[in-house]
Amino acid sequence: MLIKKRKFKFLRDIFIRARYEETLSKSIADIIKRNCKKKKIKILDFGSGIEPSLIQSIKNKLSKASINVTSHGFDLYEKDQINKLNNKSKNEFYFHTNKLINSTEIYDFVIISDVLHHMDIENLNLIKDTIKKLKLRSKYLIIKDHFQYGFFSNQIIRLMDFFGNLNSNIRTPKKYFSKENFTNLIENLNLKIKYEILDNRYHPNFLPIFNNPKYHFIYLLE
Repeated sequence: MLIKKRKFKFLRDIFIRARYEETLSKSIADIIKRNCKKKKIKILDFGSGIEPSLIQSIKNKLSKASINVTSHGFDLYEKDQINKLNNKSKNEFYFHTNKLINSTEIYDFVIISDVLHHMDIENLNLIKDTIKKLKLRSKYLIIKDHFQYGFFSNQIIRLMDFFGNLNSNIRTPKKYFSKENFTNLIENLNLKIKYEILDNRYHPNFLPIFNNPKYHFIYLLE
């Protein structure tokens, strides 16, 4: 079973993850370049994961535009995971999410990528509280997540999510945001959409069932 899982992970990394992260990191880096003129910035990556390749790719793209980034990644890390991650790269630091409570750091951008749906979208109080606390850290939030439109799209997104998290013990959610309930969420938080990306195709053309751009959104909120 473990061998099969490793094979699936290998195939996922080749055919899905690389394209997905390249497309997503380019979009987020472009959003940052559009909305920040500073050459030294600080980014909070909430839910950075045990393989934080997304923020690393974003930083690499911004460095090519002469933007120096210090990043702080927060997740439910074990101590040994933090020790391993914090020895990877200069200006890249990782913490358990409980460290956010007493932190006084202010960031130029907060990234919340494919995280909110794992918090259970019906647990609105938790999601609202999390977004409120993160918004206090920065003028801008960059949120990447999914829209579902019914049973069929729900199953497709669940399958994408399952393969995307093969390397972890993260459970695949049963439900994702609709456009209506996410719009209501951000309006209740008095947040505004400054910029949006709704037309990205994150997967190869030979996977058309997964490649519908309407299943994904990126919002810059202020």
